[in-house]
Amino acid sequence: MYILIWINRGFPIINRIVIRKCFTGYTNNLLCIMCYMIFLNSLPYLEEAVYLTNRLGKTDIPTLSISLQYYHVFVRALYLDGLISTSSVERLLALKRDLDVLCNGILNLDILEAISPEPICDIIYVLRGYFFGKGGEILPIVPSMPNTSLICLLSLQPQSTEVDLVIDCRSLPGTSGIPFDIGFLREILDILKLKFDVHLVLDNVSTINDTIVVSPRTDKWGVTAFMNRFRDIAYVSGGSLLRIENTRLNIMNSNMEWFEDLSAGAMYKPPSELDYLKLAFPRLYSHVLDILNELWTSSSTVERLFIERLHEVLGDLTLELYYKLLRYGFILRLPSPGGYVVVPSNKGLRSLLNRKRSTRRGEQ
Repeated sequence: MYILIWINRGFPIINRIVIRKCFTGYTNNLLCIMCYMIFLNSLPYLEEAVYLTNRLGKTDIPTLSISLQYYHVFVRALYLDGLISTSSVERLLALKRDLDVLCNGILNLDILEAISPEPICDIIYVLRGYFFGKGGEILPIVPSMPNTSLICLLSLQPQSTEVDLVIDCRSLPGTSGIPFDIGFLREILDILKLKFDVHLVLDNVSTINDTIVVSPRTDKWGVTAFMNRFRDIAYVSGGSLLRIENTRLNIMNSNMEWFEDLSAGAMYKPPSELDYLKLAFPRLYSHVLDILNELWTSSSTVERLFIERLHEVLGDLTLELYYKLLRYGFILRLPSPGGYVVVPSNKGLRSLLNRKRSTRRGEQ
């Protein structure tokens, strides 16, 4: 039920704090989702709210520390943003079992980068430059990775059961249309609606199946959904709330407060280099470091001899370590006239180089 508060002018005002009813809605001709309200053209001021937008003049630094139960959603976001190929999707999904062992139920980008083969590890490196914070109340949309930006919302843990989440679905500068993949946005909203009251901000709507709030910036004569309702829309003004009830359009005054659009962008900070070996092999770090150093010194070795050396050092763990060195991309297994040889990969060499630089800094 809505709570209506009457004032002297005789218009009903809907208290924004008590709107908690959920509607099945249709925001445009492609997007059919569950949400609470649709705001047109401006961001509303809501108490106890988290915003995903680049239009509040500042942003907090987001995080991708999400539950591993949503890891497949994270991988899909990378694919939809064009950051990884189809084959990389399969390789990333295959790493889930390793993350279950190495992470404490929460996605850790440092560990994911350490165990991802090239070039995936380079993509995760870039992600660490954007998603290195702890989240906050104003989260950015990274223009080159909008779907991945949606993922950071899955890390939010509301402190109460009445938290509003406002997602700015207006077009980004230099683009047109909703910045997110429609199907993916629907999937994210299905998850978020279990914890939040979810609202969307849109440039336009084609039907009035949702509760719609018109902002002062809205050109009501340019809204697609209003074009066949000229008689009713004459009574619409900035702040009007519209709902269809029994095929009739109800128009009320929402008394909504609005933010002014102020440009802000996602912050990028060059990530620090990681000690891949320590993250990927926490229990066998020193042994793996020695073995990789030996391989680098010899430049290459016959596979049989390399396995024998592993067995000397690790015994029954030989097969597991050899498998992971290949799986994580630290070494390469190459054919030769005399059989297979093992060589350090670019990632393996970078691991040794980062370790060497770290040691030098420690000595200084």
